[in-house]
Amino acid sequence: MSSEPSVVLVSADHHLQQVCFAAAAAAGAPLRAVHRQDETRTAWRSAAAVLIGADMAEQIAHWSMPQREAVYIVGEDADKETLCAWSMPLRASVIAVPGGVRWLSRVVLGRETVRDDGGQVVAVAGGSGGVGASTLAAGLAVLAARGGVTAALVDLDPYAGGADLTLGGEQAAGWRWDKLRTAAGQIADITAMMPRVEGVTVVSMERQGASMPTVDAIEAVVDCLARAHALVVVDAGRLGLVAPEVLGMCGRTLVVTGQSVRQVAAARSGCTAAQRGFGIVVRVARHGAIAAGDVASSIGLPLIGTVPETPQLADFANRGVAPGCGGARAWEKACGHVLAACGLMGGRR
Repeated sequence: MSSEPSVVLVSADHHLQQVCFAAAAAAGAPLRAVHRQDETRTAWRSAAAVLIGADMAEQIAHWSMPQREAVYIVGEDADKETLCAWSMPLRASVIAVPGGVRWLSRVVLGRETVRDDGGQVVAVAGGSGGVGASTLAAGLAVLAARGGVTAALVDLDPYAGGADLTLGGEQAAGWRWDKLRTAAGQIADITAMMPRVEGVTVVSMERQGASMPTVDAIEAVVDCLARAHALVVVDAGRLGLVAPEVLGMCGRTLVVTGQSVRQVAAARSGCTAAQRGFGIVVRVARHGAIAAGDVASSIGLPLIGTVPETPQLADFANRGVAPGCGGARAWEKACGHVLAACGLMGGRR
């Protein structure tokens, strides 16, 4: 039987070693510290989990270690930004101490990750193209923020030109998805690195060459934002094109559809009544073919709300005015009703 401990710490930082050994001792679990390249490679293959000290992150990245599960980067709470930056190229979850000592102890014991209670995650998906799903997603996030709710918007529509553009914040400094595509596991709070537009933390697609991030990266980013925000709105793009695993991360999915026969048929083909947490938002036209209640009944999902067809929203977008910032009062009132129906009105965090 191998004497190799279940968890190895790769660090030459004596203070960090003391913190990790104290957590291991409190958990009654073995832990060994290494820092040379040869012993790190051996441990990398055999250990059940590898803890990478912040002091060794750059070296290990240069050593080009093979991908493996159960890799964690450990450092001080004050260094969360640095930890987050290294967690993505190393595909490592972040444990910041002393705040994360409880999670560190569970990792040493080989138990599952402890996830803090987080905010609500709501996906907005178009049942068909051209029904205003991205505009609704942006508007819900903006209106929530204006109402005192900490809100984030995650752009998962590579064909929409970027959520920052929708919000009129394409010049705002910060990371886009190009900096987050290698995220995995539980990463540190990335809020400070992201653009903030109209009070909303925005994770936007790049303008050129955008493609859908991996499910692992989406899960890591959404999970991270949900720990720091009361509401995370996911612009999921077209319903039939988004991975089911992505919608499974969300507590609720709002399927936006119009009132024409073709729009209703497209929405119905993308979802079924058996899908938990799904609801319908109908964009109501002045001469809509099918009543909103009948649209929801036809699809077999509950009606969450309606929003009026509002042509001036396109003009606002051209002028760089975010939806939800005034000028479309009927549309904003309708969005407020959707937020209320989802239990998302009122400030938190």
